[in-house]
Amino acid sequence: MVPHLLKDIKRVESVQRQFTKRLCGMCNLSYDSRLQALSLHTLEYRWLQHDFIYVYKILFGRVTVDHSTMFTVTHYVKTRGHQWKLYPTHCYTNVCKHFFCERVIAPWDSLKITPDTVQSIATFKSLVNSSDLSGFLHLL
Repeated sequence: MVPHLLKDIKRVESVQRQFTKRLCGMCNLSYDSRLQALSLHTLEYRWLQHDFIYVYKILFGRVTVDHSTMFTVTHYVKTRGHQWKLYPTHCYTNVCKHFFCERVIAPWDSLKITPDTVQSIATFKSLVNSSDLSGFLHLL
């Protein structure tokens, strides 16, 4: 992840840290304990979840964006994983490497997507919520 982007994430995350610390009965708890008690996730985790939902909407026609301009998708059924794998393009600059279309590829391909989980946005959201995304978070 880009260093300046990590710095921005830390700044925004610090706002949530301070807010949760000021809630009644939360001042003596660690940040992770406060998040658990409030049933919240880190902002970086939620950002990744929303990226997944937007990719889902793009790929399955829920928004009016042509996915072929953003992603290279295979629908070949015999691939390892799922049939909606995304392939990275060759990037010449760091800006391109960290653009939305590139940064979501590895986490998206790691999801255990089945034809049943893409039937509705609600089932897809439950798949994302039950997936372990900790390997793709940089601020753990």
